[in-house]
Amino acid sequence: MFNELVSNIANVNGKINGIVWGVPMLVLIIGVGIYYAIRTKFFQLTHTKDVYVNTIKGIINRKSDSADKKNNTLSQFQALSTALASTIGTGNIAGVATAIVVGGPGSIFWMWICAIFGMGTHFAEVILGIYYRDYDKKNGYSGGPMYYLDHGVGDELGFKKVGKVLAVLFALFTFLASFGIGNMTQVNSIAEALRTNFGISTLVVGIVLAVLAGLIIFGGIVRIGKVAENIVPFMAIFYIIVGIIIVIMNIRNVPLVFKAIFAGAFSMKAIAGGTLGYVIKRAITLGFKRGAFSNEAGLGSSVIAHSASNETEPVKQGFWGIFEVFFDTIVVCTFTSLIVLSSTLSAPSLDTTLQNLTTEETIVCIDDSLKNEDGEVLLVDNEFYQMPIRIDSSNNAKAYSVRPDDGKEYMTISSYDNTYYVEKLDESETNDNSYFFGNVLRVKANPSLDANKEIEKDANGSPIIDSIHIENINGVSLVTLAVSNKLSHVAGKLLAIAVTLFAFSTVLGWSYYGTKTIEYLFGKTSTYVYKGLFIIFIVIGATMNLNLAWDIADTLNGLMAIPNLIGVLLLSETVLKIIKNYYDRKSGKDITPMVSYK
Repeated sequence: MFNELVSNIANVNGKINGIVWGVPMLVLIIGVGIYYAIRTKFFQLTHTKDVYVNTIKGIINRKSDSADKKNNTLSQFQALSTALASTIGTGNIAGVATAIVVGGPGSIFWMWICAIFGMGTHFAEVILGIYYRDYDKKNGYSGGPMYYLDHGVGDELGFKKVGKVLAVLFALFTFLASFGIGNMTQVNSIAEALRTNFGISTLVVGIVLAVLAGLIIFGGIVRIGKVAENIVPFMAIFYIIVGIIIVIMNIRNVPLVFKAIFAGAFSMKAIAGGTLGYVIKRAITLGFKRGAFSNEAGLGSSVIAHSASNETEPVKQGFWGIFEVFFDTIVVCTFTSLIVLSSTLSAPSLDTTLQNLTTEETIVCIDDSLKNEDGEVLLVDNEFYQMPIRIDSSNNAKAYSVRPDDGKEYMTISSYDNTYYVEKLDESETNDNSYFFGNVLRVKANPSLDANKEIEKDANGSPIIDSIHIENINGVSLVTLAVSNKLSHVAGKLLAIAVTLFAFSTVLGWSYYGTKTIEYLFGKTSTYVYKGLFIIFIVIGATMNLNLAWDIADTLNGLMAIPNLIGVLLLSETVLKIIKNYYDRKSGKDITPMVSYK
């Protein structure tokens, strides 16, 4: 009954997710970015000097001439670090690598495009967050989409009921998402990375992380900000250094990387029997989706952190919003793509391996013809492939010792000198999910087990094969493979450290988002209960299989964007007036500053 319930939830979530992250949503996210680019005359590109001076100066000096000295507030840099703590997560590693395998190298180009327009959207969001925030001495600043939806759309534009409903929906979706994408899924990634590479128990990892997080989270936003401003620069520099080392070692392949990215972005290839332009469609969809997920421009969540800044000028904090998107996507995500796309591997071909298959996992390349003069193959290139045999949801293909007489096509394989047959994938039944761009697969034979869960053996004492496990390699595994080919055994440990830092910082950032949204919904007292639950869920997340949690969190992340983008569009005239007011005052005009709605 429980499995049936989980299956039903998964099916419902899948349908909602298909709508939430379908083409209309991606068009809405990029459309708002294009709208602001046009209205502000591409502010994020034409005012790069202002962005550079204000953000770099802030990093060096960590102070601003327009900052206030109120209690329980963050410096500009602390606010940025807290925002980056939540946006720079495992998605910058696993998400980008998966997008490349599923959408091809061209998805990186469209991820950049999404980031360029996303800078404009996030600039507007942060301006609104500062302008419509509230303050009290005990709790500090409270801001974010729920406040500009409530005060801006509701009070100023006169759509009181609409503004309130949108504000409540955003707060509710963000509160729920904080337990998924901001907690359990991140902690699960840490626990698995530390278990695999250092042999640490997932329960121990969960308990230690819960204690550390509790000490920081119950210290409030000031403590979160202080931790973030120290951990975020370190983790980012650490990952970038690893990336630079790998790119230098693969320097001769770098021209091929950019060629693949731009060629894939505009490729008009079609899948067999499919629609012309399949590759570009897949690349655009994955690039936009990965970009939106990575930098959160349009989702509204990181605005909550920016709103806690002691900066009084909305436009100045908005500069940090532009910098956040640039650093998260154009810098960090690009390094992941360079690591993956420039890396090569020496591996046997799939055909050769299938004729001598063992129960030991083997990494293989699709085809020997892909190898260069050194006998190595790029991990990913611009060619897409389809899985040669039919596999189930667990990436297993049933192996038969006798060829079934059912009229279907079968591939003959050999394992321990025995012959088996696996069903070939019928091309007429393929769909988008049957295709991938990776050149490497993970393959092994699954032995048959008897009633006592012991491996069954033939007369020669060799394992009897029940099925074949075959899957394309993506996510953290692909990045680890890329790094390990150059840095050997230390690669897994380096990536485990990176994942730990990225994911734990995300937990801290999202704990604050959840705290402020629950405070908006139910008042300050409710935040203590929320923080306690949040810490408990850290232990749960470290010790459970969370495939469904990832999917639900994915959906909630998308649902957050809907009310937020509506508000950002409706309040566009306010954003433009604030920007004009700021530059008019800079030019010497004696006018009343537009820094708060009050």
